[in-house]
Amino acid sequence: MAHYFGFVPSDKLKTLISEAEQVVASNEQVDYYPYRDALTHQTARDLTDNLLVGLVDIIPNPERQASMRKIVGTIERATDTLLNILLGKENNEEVLPSFHFLRDRATFIDNDGVKRVGFKLSAADAKTIDEGFAAITPEHVNRDKFKKALETVNEETLTHFISRYADTLKLGMIKRKSVPVAKSAIDKGMNMALNKLLPDLPDSSLNRLADYYRPFIVEKSE
Repeated sequence: MAHYFGFVPSDKLKTLISEAEQVVASNEQVDYYPYRDALTHQTARDLTDNLLVGLVDIIPNPERQASMRKIVGTIERATDTLLNILLGKENNEEVLPSFHFLRDRATFIDNDGVKRVGFKLSAADAKTIDEGFAAITPEHVNRDKFKKALETVNEETLTHFISRYADTLKLGMIKRKSVPVAKSAIDKGMNMALNKLLPDLPDSSLNRLADYYRPFIVEKSE
């Protein structure tokens, strides 16, 4: 069995994916990079919405909700800044590797035949995530295992959609060096969100949090 992380894209992202696929498949004599850029920015927004924005409603404390919203806003701005640095006007041949990554390595079909945005997890990461989610039940809660699972989800998601994706871009030395720096800053923000969120949540809220994340992990026959 193989394990994947993935979410159902928003209607806006679905439209952008379809438009980009049609443009490339038809060999239209148009610039590809605006389609690539729009698709990349919306993928980042969908990721943030699914990984972080959805968590805010689970927090029972209004003050903590406000604090989480500020952290989410910081992460969104950092992500947009990074993408604005990395993305730029390129010829169609240079853009195609990014399209191929988003089409072939950043989507998959789930067990219900639905296209998701996501990627295959390594066996070790899948084990850590499964154990972490299994550690949260109505009868028993292991916060440390659960936190490790969420950190693994965040780290692998950032690695895939920032580091691996950046490898498909035509970047100079300075821009290339900015990728791990920016990834580290975003990762720090996401870990800060977890560290603010998890310690004070009651067991019932932790179960809601686990239930929120579980549908993102898909097990498929290879």
